Amino acid sequence: MQLHLFTRASPFLDDAVRIFVRTWPGYDPVSARASFLRGAGRRDFRGLVAVSDGVVVGFGFGARSSPGIWWHDQMTNQLGREHPALRDAWQLTELAVVEEYRGRGIGGRLHDALLAAQPCPRALLSTYATNARARAFYERRGWYSIHSAFTFPRDAHAYVAMAKELVGSSPATQRRSSAPAEGGAC
Repeated sequence: MQLHLFTRASPFLDDAVRIFVRTWPGYDPVSARASFLRGAGRRDFRGLVAVSDGVVVGFGFGARSSPGIWWHDQMTNQLGREHPALRDAWQLTELAVVEEYRGRGIGGRLHDALLAAQPCPRALLSTYATNARARAFYERRGWYSIHSAFTFPRDAHAYVAMAKELVGSSPATQRRSSAPAEGGAC
């Protein structure tokens, strides 16, 4: 299994969209692709796909979380503007592995590679509150809940917001994390 970068112009983008739609039924490919393209245009975007025997079997991506981005603004509404987790944070937007390839460490490799390469001292994500498998996966990797059982507008699912402090997780993050938090490293 190999990890490859994907960008707005990469042929891997469409593979990631296919996995997203397959993993979360109910999303149409056209709007999912548009959402991926918006995400890929954000500051500090990083996207990876996992390729096994020439087939994309997983993907993950994220970018800097900041005011004006829908997810960040929804988290601000839930947590409050001054919540420390919202400062200098990178959002793990999506992470998925097709069902028949789960349990092989692919999600962990994607997760770890994405977080090791981002520039912020902390990361944020949201996942379904009822998805015990995903929550356990993230908790094993040091994520902790900062808000549970909230909903996003026009979405009936309950979500949990999770955070992970990354200071010291990589030499690059260690160097950047010594800058002041307000308007600092990230």
